[in-house]
Amino acid sequence: MDASIDRVFDELELGDGVRDLWEPIFPYLARALGGDEAPYLEAVEQVARSAGLCQSVAAVDFLDALSGGSRALRAGLLADGAPGAEEACRRFLALEPMALTRIAAGYFAGMEETIERLQREAAEVSSIDVRTGAMRREEFLDRLSLEVDRCQRMDLSLGLLEMEFEETGSEEPLGLGSGSSVVLPAISECLRNNLRRYDSIGLAPDGGFLLVLPNISRRGLSGAAERLRRELDDCVGERSASQVYFSLAHYDFVDVNATDMLAALDQGMRQARAVREPWVWS
Repeated sequence: MDASIDRVFDELELGDGVRDLWEPIFPYLARALGGDEAPYLEAVEQVARSAGLCQSVAAVDFLDALSGGSRALRAGLLADGAPGAEEACRRFLALEPMALTRIAAGYFAGMEETIERLQREAAEVSSIDVRTGAMRREEFLDRLSLEVDRCQRMDLSLGLLEMEFEETGSEEPLGLGSGSSVVLPAISECLRNNLRRYDSIGLAPDGGFLLVLPNISRRGLSGAAERLRRELDDCVGERSASQVYFSLAHYDFVDVNATDMLAALDQGMRQARAVREPWVWS
């Protein structure tokens, strides 16, 4: 029967798409018809997974190729007339639903891997941190530079605020580690809900947040920070962030560049954490 199966396959006129599917799985077919179906089904799934990864063939075309090739092979075996051909065809037909299911599973797995890879690549080049929705450090510096230029041209004041969060039972800042998967996104959402649409949110060096609040008074900045503190207590107070530190800076007349502003904020934050003071004006 093995020789008959090989002969039939070699003589069949299969389209390129059908033969591309059957070439790598055909060597396992004879064993499958003899009762050892696992290697055949695994080969079907792996071929489909590869197609899902590279998206070279649509899933429906793969399913059609399997069914079409199966019909052609069964017809060829019956026409060949080898002993046991009818029984082999019955087993072959019984395998088809399982093979179709494995094609769907393999193709879907390949697509999932492709989507995950593309998401990772997009996250790596994005100016926005995927987990928090805040701007990354370099992009935030660019945004701050634009605000500095705008405030200078329009004679506007500028407020800056850096905040870090301390996890319960730890003196380390709550950064972007595995333990902050719930807390940091919640904090970011709370900030967006309590800031003006033209305020900006970025990531601080240790995983906290940086805020730019243009056209705000010193008293307004202090009030905004106090309001944020209360809202954050309600939002994440029971999710492990026990202490929040604020470093604030205000410029009635903007005569400092963005890099120096951020350096001053970072220095203020280091001071706040060193003396465990919740509020520090930079």
